[in-house]
Amino acid sequence: MLINTSKERLETIEGTPFVCDKRLAPHMCARVLYGDPRRIWTIQGFLLPSSRRALGGVRAKLQDQKGFVTFCNQRDLEVLLGLGTPGQMCWWLGKKYVEPGDKDWVGFYTDEEDLRDDLYERELFTRCDYPFIPEGTSITRLVHLEDGIDVEETYVMRGDWDQELGLSPDPRYETVQNRWVRVERVRVTWEVL
Repeated sequence: MLINTSKERLETIEGTPFVCDKRLAPHMCARVLYGDPRRIWTIQGFLLPSSRRALGGVRAKLQDQKGFVTFCNQRDLEVLLGLGTPGQMCWWLGKKYVEPGDKDWVGFYTDEEDLRDDLYERELFTRCDYPFIPEGTSITRLVHLEDGIDVEETYVMRGDWDQELGLSPDPRYETVQNRWVRVERVRVTWEVL
């Protein structure tokens, strides 16, 4: 088991969904094989559980050798890391672990909440160069949404301020989607990149 999020308080970077809990440190940069054996995924970080998802548990952000990012729920990641065995009880979840291919298996899957969290992380790195991010600044990323679906997305900065509060620059997590707009999403083929 990675961590029991229902019984243990997670250490986070204040104001963000990013978990910085030392109990997860041994799994940072761990390599994970899943799906296409040519793709080598590396754990980049952990995020708070999603309140919208039935599985709960921390979410892991992974990146492959070509720069694609994806996310994995804790239950399935524990199986991929060998910390959980299909058919055995997942104690923190109260259900049994499942194996890849099972009808309840999720595996690598990226939704809008994951995309927002990744966008915020990229914004924070951009702020290292531009404390006030100029309007029109773009961020392009490669994303593995789910099995067989890879995309390239481009976001453009609308304006680095909060019109309601008059805050400028506005580095807050909860308003990141007000600052950026997705201007392009194209499907790409991993093999040809």
